[in-house]
Amino acid sequence: MKRLFYLLFFLPFISLEAQVYSLENCIEIALLNKETLKSAALDVQSAVSGTKGSLSNILPTISYGNSWSESHSPKGVNYSEMAFMGDTVSLSSPYGGISNNYGASFSINQSIYDGGQWLNQIKLAKNTLVINQLRARQQKINVIMDVHQSFYELLKAQQLLDVSKKNLDLARQQISLVKTQFELGAVNKTDLLKAHVLKGNAQSDVLIKETNVRNAKLVLRNSMGLIASATYFEISDTGRPLLPVPEVKQSVFEMEEYSPTLLVYRSQIASAELNRKILGGTRLPNLSTSMSYGTTTNEFENMTQLDKWSSSISLSLSIPIFTGYNLSTRQQQAELNVRKQQYNYLTQKHDLMVQMESLINVLGNYQELIPISEQVLASAEEDLKLVQERYKLGSTTILEVLDAQVSVSRARSSLVSIKYNARTQEAQLRAILGTLDQDYR
Repeated sequence: MKRLFYLLFFLPFISLEAQVYSLENCIEIALLNKETLKSAALDVQSAVSGTKGSLSNILPTISYGNSWSESHSPKGVNYSEMAFMGDTVSLSSPYGGISNNYGASFSINQSIYDGGQWLNQIKLAKNTLVINQLRARQQKINVIMDVHQSFYELLKAQQLLDVSKKNLDLARQQISLVKTQFELGAVNKTDLLKAHVLKGNAQSDVLIKETNVRNAKLVLRNSMGLIASATYFEISDTGRPLLPVPEVKQSVFEMEEYSPTLLVYRSQIASAELNRKILGGTRLPNLSTSMSYGTTTNEFENMTQLDKWSSSISLSLSIPIFTGYNLSTRQQQAELNVRKQQYNYLTQKHDLMVQMESLINVLGNYQELIPISEQVLASAEEDLKLVQERYKLGSTTILEVLDAQVSVSRARSSLVSIKYNARTQEAQLRAILGTLDQDYR
């Protein structure tokens, strides 16, 4: 990975030649550049901070405070003479006497028991971190999947372009053959015109396929996070054979074990259950303690005299008796949310199982279709040779020749499409199973 990073960084300075990337190279570049992965990493960092913050529930809170107040008494007024109906009236005046009060205190507050709320909140924060990590991994799989698809789409587009160019060559050869026959008077002008029509169609198809290649390159660059980069590269196919088609039972096991999508849904069930427990804890007694150490004096110098300081400790017990059905309502909602998350998990699991089994069936068909398509292509090419020889001898028509050419073109295109569609379907299956990123963890 580091070697590839340095290669990309220094590429503009060392060479103007196109680099040739394999599928693995393209994936590694995408993992370095895609913004979605960077965003997911920030979510994980945020969840890590949340996990640390949840520890505050079990740690004491320590505080220190200072206070100062100044009071003014009116000139000539005696507070004892200002009593009225048993209450002392405080008066202030900028012209009276001044008194100051100073205070300082340390305090410690500690929760002793809160019905398990703080413990479950810590578990909830840790579970949130797991969910964010799983979602980041799912984003990684999505990026790898996008590269697989765009990589094979580009290879398919390039090979279909090669097929179109071969068809154009065949069309030109056919024109030469028909022209020779026409000059000898063996065929009429209609044969020559039909050959030119086939050539024109082949030229149009080449132009279309060239456009498809350019568009496929653009999609691949975007999948790699290079859409704004001037890096020029080509790709190559390693020719890796298709993996054996897995059994459905084994695939279900792997999906339940590795799929980040399903793991997220299971973790959401766990979060819902923890929220239910937290709400249940609010119905239990709450016990806390507080300790303080401080002083209050009207002389600032006394602040430093420890014998003027005093300490206190207290215990507080709170038992909820009636909350206007608020707690019971919230707890009922939490119970319903647990069931909802369980249903969501089962729904997602069943949907993925359908997709998985469908892909397994498709891959099984592709495994059988590839050798059949190869044989069809070989037969079509041999048939074309024989038909061309018969045309030279005047024993067949131009229509049969053109039909044979079309058959060869279709067989070549079909084989290319089947091969690379099978690659894409294989990657999609591994993405669903959660194993597509196993080489990039």
